[in-house]
Amino acid sequence: MAIKHIVAHNVAAWGPYKPLAAFAVRVLEHRADVHFSILIQGGMMYHKFMRELDKISPQHRSELLPRLHVIDLTGKDISPFDALPEFATAFQALYSSHSVTCRSTGMTIEGLTPPTVAVIDPFASYAIDAIRSIAGSACPVFSWMTAPAGSALRLCGPEEYGGGGDMSIKIEQEVARTGRNATELARELFDQLITGQVIEVPGVPPMYDYEWHPQEIESEWDHVLFLAGQKYMRITNGTFCVSSSVYETEAIQVAKEWMKSMGKEWYTIGPLSLPDSVPPTQAHDKKELSVINFLNEMQSKFGNKSVLFISFGTIFWPAKPEKLWAILEELIAARKPFILAHTSPLAYVPNEKKQMILESGIGMEMTWSPQEKILSHPATGWFITHGGWNSTQEALTHRVPVIYWPFSADQPYNAARTCQLDAGFELIEVRTGEIGTRKPFRFEKGSHLPSFTVSAAREEFRSLLQRIDGEEGRVVRSNFEHLGRLMDETWNDGCEAKENLELFLQRFVD
Repeated sequence: MAIKHIVAHNVAAWGPYKPLAAFAVRVLEHRADVHFSILIQGGMMYHKFMRELDKISPQHRSELLPRLHVIDLTGKDISPFDALPEFATAFQALYSSHSVTCRSTGMTIEGLTPPTVAVIDPFASYAIDAIRSIAGSACPVFSWMTAPAGSALRLCGPEEYGGGGDMSIKIEQEVARTGRNATELARELFDQLITGQVIEVPGVPPMYDYEWHPQEIESEWDHVLFLAGQKYMRITNGTFCVSSSVYETEAIQVAKEWMKSMGKEWYTIGPLSLPDSVPPTQAHDKKELSVINFLNEMQSKFGNKSVLFISFGTIFWPAKPEKLWAILEELIAARKPFILAHTSPLAYVPNEKKQMILESGIGMEMTWSPQEKILSHPATGWFITHGGWNSTQEALTHRVPVIYWPFSADQPYNAARTCQLDAGFELIEVRTGEIGTRKPFRFEKGSHLPSFTVSAAREEFRSLLQRIDGEEGRVVRSNFEHLGRLMDETWNDGCEAKENLELFLQRFVD
């Protein structure tokens, strides 16, 4: 029977689950008497998580995996917006030291001590409510914030730090008063908050409030989930932040002060990523082999750091992809090899565009991509991405500098912060929508204003290709690589991530 038992859960999104795998491994490596249970959604999410754990080297698997329990609660894919009644049932069973069965494998986990601490995505409000209802204060709950501190301040923090405050209170009051749908009220409230106000988040240049939504998107991600984040970051016992003071000194210091003002803890424990035990030029399966073969071919023809990798993650995709097609045409015209990954369910690549890429002889497109395998390959030189924190962390790990095309959430902050450090580029003319195409703050005093047309996006990218091949590109690459090395060092003895994990374990686990 385990002496201590940690339970974790997130909404059904890969962003919070991927670093959770590395966090669980870190905890188990630091404490031999701890069990770690991850209550996860089924379908693709469960299988991706288990694939992530396959990175653990064989000599460590036998030591760690018997104490790591990944329990599929649903047996099928679900939406990130769906609450899981199965979570409360499973947590109640664990808290009563009863058995819980994984829906994917049929294996039953039993004989564990009741959970002594929980690490929960603050957007998974149903899970935090269930833990508090079942265990009260006997099981401390920590928010699992897998975005940088600066974006957490903007999206969930108080107004004095550039945030919007706790809008969930206002929504709850309006629902009680009018009986209206909370999602509709949230959408209205968010729209009302976009007034052209200048937002100053610690560590990045000022931006207008509408610049935090630079793309027209087909998702209510901000409206629904971040209302939960605003509320539950304030009522949990503290927050884990998968970032580093190396990346955002100012924002982390302010975030700590915010948590301290509420009597809560803040633990900075990034970056978090499991290293792959298989070399970058070797494949796990046939899908990876086709990608590696392409990269090997481009490396032999164009050299190291020649390939541009384009991916907008598993959720986002340009609502008006004409600007993306223009960029692909520029890459083909300039004979710059590239890989286009379109993994979002919103993505659609017409057959004529697929044919254009195939016939170019220097392009590859796919609906699934082994992102870290691509980034770790010596042929890959630049990463055009939406700029989510997982993608930014992976780019830093593999020293592939980023060209940002941000959409929403933490992405505008990551673009602003990395560019502030002169360690990346951001595409501006690719912005779309009524909100996204308003004048950026950085052009307030300039004579040249972006026009946000397809031709302007084409010209901006054509110019950028010249810049990345010149001295400016060399400086940005050098700064990005240096930042990556500093991020790696945060897990060394006596450094931030390792010390923060130890402080948490001593106080809440030992």
